[in-house]
Amino acid sequence: MQETITTDDRVFELEAKLEETRLKLRDLATMGAVIASILDIETILSVVMEMSIRTVEGEVGLIQLSEADRLASKVMWGIDDNSIKAMTYKDNLDISTYCFNNQTGIVIDNSEMGIDFGPTINCVLVLPIKARARCHGTIIIVNKTTGGIFSAEDKDNLEILVNYAAVAIENSILLKESLQKQKFEQELAIAKQIQETILPDEEIKIKGVDIGAFYRPAREVGGDYYDVMTFGDNEFLMVIGDVSNKGIPAAMVMSATAAIIRSELANSHEIKPAQIMANVNNILCDGIIKSREMFVTLFIARFSMAQKKVAFCNAGHLPPLFWDANNNKMIELKLGGTFVGQFPGINYAEGEVEIDYGDRIFAFTDGLTEAADVNGNLFGLERVKQVFMAEKDLPANRFCARVREWVDRFSNGAGEDTIDDFTLFEIRILPEGSNAQGI
Repeated sequence: MQETITTDDRVFELEAKLEETRLKLRDLATMGAVIASILDIETILSVVMEMSIRTVEGEVGLIQLSEADRLASKVMWGIDDNSIKAMTYKDNLDISTYCFNNQTGIVIDNSEMGIDFGPTINCVLVLPIKARARCHGTIIIVNKTTGGIFSAEDKDNLEILVNYAAVAIENSILLKESLQKQKFEQELAIAKQIQETILPDEEIKIKGVDIGAFYRPAREVGGDYYDVMTFGDNEFLMVIGDVSNKGIPAAMVMSATAAIIRSELANSHEIKPAQIMANVNNILCDGIIKSREMFVTLFIARFSMAQKKVAFCNAGHLPPLFWDANNNKMIELKLGGTFVGQFPGINYAEGEVEIDYGDRIFAFTDGLTEAADVNGNLFGLERVKQVFMAEKDLPANRFCARVREWVDRFSNGAGEDTIDDFTLFEIRILPEGSNAQGI
């Protein structure tokens, strides 16, 4: 009779244990579902910490995540990372770093392992937080509130929670990366739209001149800018520029620069290039450009076809090349001053050249001179001059296309990281009565 009672008691005890395990697994599944539904990584970690402490009846705990090749503490309940760093385990590593490097769980108590973590630490449970093949960090639970040590069951239960946490962290990171990519793509679209509004959208036609242009951004958006503005039948202004940055900041600054130049011309048709440059510089310095790393190089030239003169001002831009057909010589248009947008109150100098039939002005940005070949050699200003002289008899658009061919041949096989924005802009003076396609 006594044996029957003992067997029944054991069966009852086993059933109770199975029910307790079933309920605990159900609770873990419920907690896992809650964790998996959270998208914010800070909230995920806080919830995981609270649930982990409760699940294994821990006293204190800490979660560390990998950042820039080191473990950084993100959630600390009753213990700080200095205490964890003091827990030297194996290979002269603290217990958390060892767990992370080896991606293995650790259950340890002082008396059993003979490792002294200090008088207040009786046992430690550490698990890696990993999803797929990527380990995101570790969770550390120290001491049990019951005074005992962590069991294999504690480790198994915590692993279930940590697996949910790892998946939630992975999803949060992927979501963040997706949102960042989406934001980046939106910024590129906005910057491209801004840039398209300030670049000429059709062939530029002005009586007495042949104008050619080519613009190629390195990626979706570049920092280059060019434009031609006419006033009256015999005068027009050309401008070419380059912002020292890329993306939306560069597009906004260049858009502001273009707007300032057009505003200056609208206020006074007689304004000189040097005065435009000084005004642009002061306005950009007055709150538009806030970064010390950003500035604009500009070249502005005012053409007077009636007087056959070009007044110009160069603000730190690569000097355009001027071909004087009558004197059969090439000169660089350097006169002006430093770039705009950083130093207010600068007075810019102004140069002037006489123009006649056959004369040319070729302006470009530094993406042309800095184009590199497979060995890292730059195209360079001397090669630009060589091309200018070799192809100077071509109509302006064909000339720009030929320069592009020279650059493409030179940089053939070089990596994409060697390519920068570049803009080509040529103005050829035509004889009276000729069209833009004539030589």
